[in-house]
Amino acid sequence: MKQMKNKCIFIFVFLSLGQLLAQNDEEKSYWIFTEEGEIKDYHINAIDGDKLVINNGWDMKISIAEIERIALPPPPSASGQFWGKQLGSCVGLMGGLIAGVIVFPKSLGVRNEGINGLRAFIIAGAFAGAYYGKKMAGKRFKDKPETLVNMSAMTLEEKKAFIQLNLITN
Repeated sequence: MKQMKNKCIFIFVFLSLGQLLAQNDEEKSYWIFTEEGEIKDYHINAIDGDKLVINNGWDMKISIAEIERIALPPPPSASGQFWGKQLGSCVGLMGGLIAGVIVFPKSLGVRNEGINGLRAFIIAGAFAGAYYGKKMAGKRFKDKPETLVNMSAMTLEEKKAFIQLNLITN
């Protein structure tokens, strides 16, 4: 029975904190501002004549002449991440407490049996909650996009050259 509890603790801690080591290798995306509006989080693939081929799940073509500026996606706001981390930590702590009590029901009794396992669940839950809270809040609360290039005063050929040299990765 004790080995099973130790395995449960290991699996819970591994699943909760394993994401902290994961790396995110995404292709670079851009926000493209045109005369008609903004196109968010698209990858620039190629230039086809006077059209720009962009992709966010499927290929789409837009006129290069209509592009006014290209910006990098906005970074997560610091205040959103801070509050997301705090709230996530509290929620994770409560989740870890509940899961720990389910796995170690004797830990709430008079004797201190299973108290270390309960502590491990609470700590792992708090760390996992803080990590995911910060991550989720970072997606929800963003700063302003950082303008990479203002193309409103460029000619069509200058726009094509800039895009081809700086934004299309081969």
